[in-house]
Amino acid sequence: MMENPVDFVLNAVAGAAILFLLFEGMRRLGAYGVHRKAVLLVLLPASACALLGAFAYQRYTDLNGTLSASQRKSAPATAATWSRVASPEKRELLSQALARQNFRGSGTLGSYIDRNGQTRTFTPTQEDLLARERVVAYFSRTEFSARSSLAEALLWLIAGVVAVFLGLAMSLDKPPARHAPDDALQGDLK
Repeated sequence: MMENPVDFVLNAVAGAAILFLLFEGMRRLGAYGVHRKAVLLVLLPASACALLGAFAYQRYTDLNGTLSASQRKSAPATAATWSRVASPEKRELLSQALARQNFRGSGTLGSYIDRNGQTRTFTPTQEDLLARERVVAYFSRTEFSARSSLAEALLWLIAGVVAVFLGLAMSLDKPPARHAPDDALQGDLK
């Protein structure tokens, strides 16, 4: 889900640069051996790749924790709570409010105690249905964001590993043979 095209373009360009530098550093390490520039070309992009992947994974764990904390079932009110309320009307309103809150949070139709002390099934109003719809939409957006963050973290890991292996594979390719200037002149004279 792309919310801001400028952020998307900047992230894509930065990601491509990081992966290219990692690839080039591994290619130089494999082709020319260990030297300062090649090591820097590997360490800096590899640490940036790991850092971006770690941030994405941290965002995933935060969103997952938010989801699990939000979706916990609340304990129903006990009979001791009802005896503290003075009037039957207030008892009914409190009982309905708890049933409404339970419906909005979990979507289950609970029961409430009316003025006469009878147990009735809660019937949601249009406002309750809209509130429940907003809660479900929030949960699904948060779950989608969490999955996207996990996919981003895995993408950084996979892309970094692929860049390393491709760099090493390209270092095995033979560099072009260097011709001495004298050999070129002698070839032209013949």
